Amino acid sequence: MEDGVSIDQRVDTPIGSGFGASAAAATSSVYAAAASLGIRWPKRLLARFAHRAEIFEQTGLGTVSVVYGHAGAGAITTAGEPGAAKFVAVKVPRDTRIVTVYFAPYDKKDALSSPKMKARINRLGREALAGFLADPSLDTLAAEGASFSRGLGLESPEVKKAIGAATSAGASHASQNMIGYSVHCITDADRAPKVSRALASLGGARVDVFEVGREKAGVLRPTRR
Repeated sequence: MEDGVSIDQRVDTPIGSGFGASAAAATSSVYAAAASLGIRWPKRLLARFAHRAEIFEQTGLGTVSVVYGHAGAGAITTAGEPGAAKFVAVKVPRDTRIVTVYFAPYDKKDALSSPKMKARINRLGREALAGFLADPSLDTLAAEGASFSRGLGLESPEVKKAIGAATSAGASHASQNMIGYSVHCITDADRAPKVSRALASLGGARVDVFEVGREKAGVLRPTRR
């Protein structure tokens, strides 16, 4: 029997719904495996294994390049592997809250394997990136993301209803996750409970409220007791 490494992960984030769960799982797996085997390579080199696995499996295109070395909000402006991709961060007010609602997973291979859809993604992506670079702010990032997702035309009736409910409840921005039957909404600490209740009232969906993360990915050391 060949020697190997077995990794047992617990993932609380909905999988296949545009939350970056696959990138986070791949990155954490590589980091954990390297730490347990005593491999002391730079994070950038370790993250490249996770990045290439995502490309090979068509579960994501570039999310690992953000996860491994960045926190907060922003956009990749030059595609590439971890360490090569360029990321432009935006300022995020401390009272910003992200309210999310999840309905069902989406198989990204359905979109990423279609030449027609790939062409549309590239065209809309170039337009959204140009808009963001003209004004790299949180509002522009959210607005261009919403325009991109609407242009793709993958919004289900439930997603459209959730977007409408969130904006009516006070969310400044709401759009479909890329790619998943789920929605993320931007609001503040005061309005977050109302937005959350509006989404929960739709029934049959998971609703969560988050602050914007400010810590980069890394290996957590066990606490000695």
